[in-house]
Amino acid sequence: MKKLIFIGCLFILKTATAQFANTPVKLVQYVLDSFSTGTVKVKSGKFYQQRLNYNILSGEMIFEEKGKLLAIADPREVDTIIIQDRKFIPLNNKFYEVLTNGQTPLLLEFTYQVEEPGNSVGYGGSSNTSSATSLQSFIKTGNVNDLKLPDDFKVTPGFTYWIIKDGNWMKAGTAQQLSKIYPEKKELIKELVKKNKTNFSKRDEIVSLVKQVE
Repeated sequence: MKKLIFIGCLFILKTATAQFANTPVKLVQYVLDSFSTGTVKVKSGKFYQQRLNYNILSGEMIFEEKGKLLAIADPREVDTIIIQDRKFIPLNNKFYEVLTNGQTPLLLEFTYQVEEPGNSVGYGGSSNTSSATSLQSFIKTGNVNDLKLPDDFKVTPGFTYWIIKDGNWMKAGTAQQLSKIYPEKKELIKELVKKNKTNFSKRDEIVSLVKQVE
C-alpha cells in the first residue's frame, strides 16, 4: 500500500480515485450521503479541515484530496472528528459516533449486511459467513472506497448501540439492555418507554431516552 507523507503521516493513500461527478451517487457504503468538510482534532491538540466520510465496510474514516480517496492511517492518533455537527471518536481501531455526552456516553457502532454476487447470505457486524472472502478481497484492493460499488453488491447498513460503564461494553438498544446498565433506574426506564412510546428502531428516540435516564 502506497504511503503519503501528509499531516504528520496521519493519513495514508488508498488505491481508489474519487469520482466526484455532477451526477448524484448513492454512497451505500458510507455513513453520510456525501463527503462534507469536517474537523479532525488529533491528540497533539492540532486541528485539520478535510472533506470526510466514514466507510462502514472498511471501518475507515475516508477523506478526499485532489481527486484521491485517502484514509486515516492510525485512528489512535485522533482525538475526535466532527462532520455535519456529528461527533466521531476512534475505539478498537475504528470509529464510533457519540450520541450523548453524559458520564456514560451513548455510542453508535455502524454495522452492515451485504449480499455479494451469487450469495444471498449476509456478512458484517457479528456475522461470519462464506461470503466474506470476496468482500475482504474487495476491501484490501481499496475498491470499497469507490463512490459507487458494483451493482451486484447490495449493502444494508445497520447499527449497534453501546454504553461503556466501568470499563465494560454494554449494548444499549432496548429497554431491557438499558435496565441492565442502570438497574437502579429500571422502573424509570419502564415508565419513560411507556409514556413516550419509545421506538427503539429510531436513534433520536433512543438518544432522548438515555438523556432522560442520565
